[in-house]
Amino acid sequence: MIRIPLIYLKDKQAFFKEAGTLRLAGKPTDLAKKWKKEGVKLIHIVDLDAQAGKTTNFDLYDALSYVINIQVEGVESEEFIEKLVKIGTRIVIALPTNIDLKKFKEYKKLLVGKINQVTDIENVYDVILDKESKSILEIAK
Repeated sequence: MIRIPLIYLKDKQAFFKEAGTLRLAGKPTDLAKKWKKEGVKLIHIVDLDAQAGKTTNFDLYDALSYVINIQVEGVESEEFIEKLVKIGTRIVIALPTNIDLKKFKEYKKLLVGKINQVTDIENVYDVILDKESKSILEIAK
């Protein structure tokens, strides 16, 4: 089994969510270095700043990507996706989406679809199941 830690980014700090409440975890780069020593290969990041309309964490993504592989879940925006793929970061996109993912076909290996229903997954490389569903699991077999 692969362990993929999940952190939330807000104001350049990392948080964990416990029982629906965000708890400060510290500096994201310190966590990444610690996890890399423990054998972690990938960190999943939910960017709360990006979801609030602020795109201030690209320098942090760049720094983290030098330490460990990351995938970022942020906003549904072509501009956001373009910036992330240029630094080689995986992007988590809720599917279905209004974004024409075919525009990013050369970066398909960096696109991760997040689904909670049966939907078209042709233009992404990997899929994250948001909720377990028998119909989705049947398709995945």
